[in-house]
Amino acid sequence: MSVSGWIDQQAQLDTLVSAIHGASTIGLDTEFVRVSTFHPRPGLIQVAMDGDAYLIDPLANLDLSGLGGALRGTTTSILHAAQEDYEVLFRLTGSIPSPVFDTQVAYALLNDKISLSLSALVSELLGKELSKEETRSDWTKRPLSDAQCQYAKEDVLVLGPIHEILYSQLEKAGRLHWMDEEMQSIQERNSIILLDGDIETQVHKFGNAWRLSPEGMSRLVHLVQWREDAARRVDRPRKQVLSDQSLFSLAAAGNVGRHHQLVSQHGLTDKQADRFGGQLKVVIDEALEAGTISPPPPPLSKRLKDALKDRQGKVEAIAKDLGIAPEMLVKKRHLVASLDGRQWVPTGWRQELLRDVFCV
Repeated sequence: MSVSGWIDQQAQLDTLVSAIHGASTIGLDTEFVRVSTFHPRPGLIQVAMDGDAYLIDPLANLDLSGLGGALRGTTTSILHAAQEDYEVLFRLTGSIPSPVFDTQVAYALLNDKISLSLSALVSELLGKELSKEETRSDWTKRPLSDAQCQYAKEDVLVLGPIHEILYSQLEKAGRLHWMDEEMQSIQERNSIILLDGDIETQVHKFGNAWRLSPEGMSRLVHLVQWREDAARRVDRPRKQVLSDQSLFSLAAAGNVGRHHQLVSQHGLTDKQADRFGGQLKVVIDEALEAGTISPPPPPLSKRLKDALKDRQGKVEAIAKDLGIAPEMLVKKRHLVASLDGRQWVPTGWRQELLRDVFCV
């Protein structure tokens, strides 16, 4: 393949894309800056293939749609802790890579650490030390320094060797189907989040939502969706658009009121009240027309807290036997949801392992 390591010309990219189509696996990574924006600001896309690293410049006015297509073919993209990489690649290419092998997820299915860094993983599995000096570089400046480029190449070149080790370990442990299910679940969840926003997670953060009426819960969900859309549109962090406290206050009250009420009662700034007052009234009216939503159950009773501890103990024992973290088997919020009336139960590979815990 005749293409240089630094790619800022369309012909170079097209050649690389053709090679990706024919590869069984590639290493894939991105570098970006995210300080005071909702969306990450892309700085670099790294691809590793056959021992070579290619640095794609996303600021060079390239048509990256072909790359997006190549990343959704038969080639497996190897990434590490890929959540934000999905977002960068989706915004640049219009696609989410699939199939994906996330080395952080794979390691967590074999060991008792669920969020191991790439540098720690490289040290453990390859006996090498990755430089961390350029971690917080400004990847949007041009030209990038030699040190930045070297750092970016090293980060992606190690993914292939790590994949080989972890794939072999998963196969030996009989857990490849666990990995396939995990990656499929992550893929489906990200397809929703990147298109519509992470509404479920944002609503879940309101731990006092159980205090709301069904009408208030409907208002909260609609207000969270409005903030998600607004944050995307103005490209600012959610809480710079409107704080959680203000959202909850509006949801509980059920009315917007005048400018001074938005400021004094609901905690908006004068600027926020001027800019969003009319929009917030429309959202609350729409929530009323949409109907009620049941709020989450209240905190567990003493009896159910004892049942929670019992289930946590059983999960910890199973996880210890498997050599993985209990949180990888089941998160605490799901354990709570299995007891508070929501009747959560595990699915997939977890269902059989946890059958006796949940009596499913």
